[in-house]
Amino acid sequence: MKCAFCNVGTRGDLQPLVALALGFRAKGWEVLLISEERGRALAEEFGLEFRAVAGDSCGIVFEEEHAEMLAKGKLMKMIQESERRKKTWYDQTLKDWVETTRDVHLLVSGPLAYTETYCIAEKLGVPWIPVLYGPYYPTRDFPNPFVMESNWFGWLNLLSFNFLYWALWQRQVSEVNAFRADLGLELFPSFAHRRGLFSIIEEKELLVIGGFHEVVIPTLKVPADWPSHFFFPNFLFVPRTPKESLDPKLQDFMRKSSGKLIYLGLGSMPAPRPNELMELAEKIVNALQVKAVLCAGWSNVKTSEEEEEILVVKSCPHDLLFPACQVILHHAGAGTCAAALRSGVPSVCLPVILDQFPNAKQLAMLGVAPPAIPFKDVPSSHDAVLEAMRRALESAEMRDKAKEVARKLDESDGATQCVEKILQTYFS
Repeated sequence: MKCAFCNVGTRGDLQPLVALALGFRAKGWEVLLISEERGRALAEEFGLEFRAVAGDSCGIVFEEEHAEMLAKGKLMKMIQESERRKKTWYDQTLKDWVETTRDVHLLVSGPLAYTETYCIAEKLGVPWIPVLYGPYYPTRDFPNPFVMESNWFGWLNLLSFNFLYWALWQRQVSEVNAFRADLGLELFPSFAHRRGLFSIIEEKELLVIGGFHEVVIPTLKVPADWPSHFFFPNFLFVPRTPKESLDPKLQDFMRKSSGKLIYLGLGSMPAPRPNELMELAEKIVNALQVKAVLCAGWSNVKTSEEEEEILVVKSCPHDLLFPACQVILHHAGAGTCAAALRSGVPSVCLPVILDQFPNAKQLAMLGVAPPAIPFKDVPSSHDAVLEAMRRALESAEMRDKAKEVARKLDESDGATQCVEKILQTYFS
């Protein structure tokens, strides 16, 4: 039996699926990761078969001009440019999705590949498992954070989900139907699904996997109107990194910095104006008398003049580094938030785009981080960042709450439970 794990985007969009893939492999399944070429390195890191589809949906953020737009919060212009580029490769992407999935018996999909993989699973007659990376299933208990922030009346909260998913569906449905026609499938009525694929999921009561823990639900309790076929036991973590695989230079720096180490990084996405991150790091280490690991990711960060105080790395194992830190300064991407919460260490959040803002708000509500500071405001807010770092360093209450959340996350293995749930639902 062979299972394909499908999504596009950055490492954060793929790694939860890798955790599930490893779980299926442990059960004797053949597994493969399907994504754009950018995902190949991640597949190779974990020894997974990789198949590529055309396109580079996140490549735009690596270009200086568009990174500057990102830094200034001009997201709509970036979206418009991304959609223009997508038209140049999307026909080939669809052909690649069909070709790369011909021999699979199960399709597990991240959010950025839902429509394509759903149609292919229907054509193949195999189960389709959508994975949500946050509490974005429609509910009356709280609003969709991409539509509104304040928790209002139940009907208005629900409308915020319905409106966004309907609007997205209207933008997609003609494109989806063209693909369905090529596959020989019945077309979707344009106005029949008020929530797009969520309506289809609900009509068919399809299993939905949530790769998150209850602690990131805005109300801190499970909504009563979430269906029983929405399963979310915990974050989807890959196996812990062996200590012996840690880079010796990083290991030595961590040892010498014990008790006063902090982390700065924006995950797998490049930093808008990357050298501002270095300038910020230098101010923090000098003002607070700490040492820092700066994870540059895809960014080109200049070497620090404070070489003994700041170690610049391209990547690092969060599960080994974060618990050794006193504070974790990050962009509040879903994967980094999960790793930070698991570590039991307070955060300071500098969100850049999209779900990073509600993620940062949730960490502050949990009491494990001070209020977030948008990354675009950092050049004029160094004092505010320093104060947030100082608060996170000195607050015993924040540290206690971080440890309490970490204990909750250690109570279950989300990836293992989700694999068992999928197999029980479709293959028992």
